[in-house]
Amino acid sequence: MNKEVQALLYSVPPEADYAVDATDIDADDIPQSRIEGVLELLACDDEAIKFSAARLLTSWGYREGLVSLTEMLSSPQQVEGLEVHRLHGYDDTFKLALSALVGYFTRLSDRGAGEAARAEIVEPIKTIIQLSNSRPFEISGFFWLVEDKKFLEYVPALREHLCLIAQAPSVHRWKIYDVLNLLLKVDHEFASDFLRKANKTL
Repeated sequence: MNKEVQALLYSVPPEADYAVDATDIDADDIPQSRIEGVLELLACDDEAIKFSAARLLTSWGYREGLVSLTEMLSSPQQVEGLEVHRLHGYDDTFKLALSALVGYFTRLSDRGAGEAARAEIVEPIKTIIQLSNSRPFEISGFFWLVEDKKFLEYVPALREHLCLIAQAPSVHRWKIYDVLNLLLKVDHEFASDFLRKANKTL
């Protein structure tokens, strides 16, 4: 990855000292030339660059990024392992994609288009939930949408998620706790019944 591409995807301008990374930069601090540059990267042959560009644009609220990210998630084997945590070595690819989808909703909500964004992110988020059923990455980063925003369209997928990850507690221990805690708040009857059958309490 050359320096120009690196800067497009990851640089944070000095005036955006509030941002943790490039996905957090406010729209006012993103020059049009940078947006156009990242859009061009969606046509890149390098899957890692393309994924990073799609994720960044999605986080910034651009539908082109969302479309590309959704398409890439439909072939998870092609993107799995593209974003490996630098310190701990685990795969962050799908967790980062989920964060971008949440960011997409947040950005569009700020523009008064929250309901449209809500509908657009449903399928890719459900895809990520399904991927998390058999992989160790966490999905709790979007749970506030279910609890606070009442995005109950995810409850059926989260029920299935709980039932599947509960079969491998050594792998998914904290994930089981997180999703149970959420379901006890938004789907209490199901979660309580699950605990009763497992003869456990949270």
